Amino acid sequence: MENNFHGKLLASMVDVGEPRFNAAHEKLFHIVVDADTILGSAATGGRMLTPEEWESLSTVCDELISYAKVHFADEEETLLQRGYPDFVRHRGIHNQLVEDLNQFQKKVTAGNEQDLKEMRRWMLEWLLNHVNHEDYAFAQYFAAQG
Repeated sequence: MENNFHGKLLASMVDVGEPRFNAAHEKLFHIVVDADTILGSAATGGRMLTPEEWESLSTVCDELISYAKVHFADEEETLLQRGYPDFVRHRGIHNQLVEDLNQFQKKVTAGNEQDLKEMRRWMLEWLLNHVNHEDYAFAQYFAAQG
């Protein structure tokens, strides 16, 4: 169940002017919330993740990586078709995000408790910052194009 904090974060995501991208961003957000809920449960309880939580977190990471790749490919195709002038940089940011997610997945697979707090903060930040800044920039470009 989504808590008040997550609800406020979701409400803070901007509309990028493309309904399917907005829907994809919301789905990505909910996947990140699933991971955050698992991580937060252990953090607030002051305990290590259980083997079942590690397995659940790994499954969530797989889903996040897979869905991010699909969404990024769709978004990049649209940016290219619509002549977005910052396309190459935007695609590079997507590539870095996928690499960062892969590194996160490796930490989860290795059961790396040490990095849980950082991983938790990073996941929420990357999505909100990317949508509210990078994707908002192409939304403004599209709006100006008419």
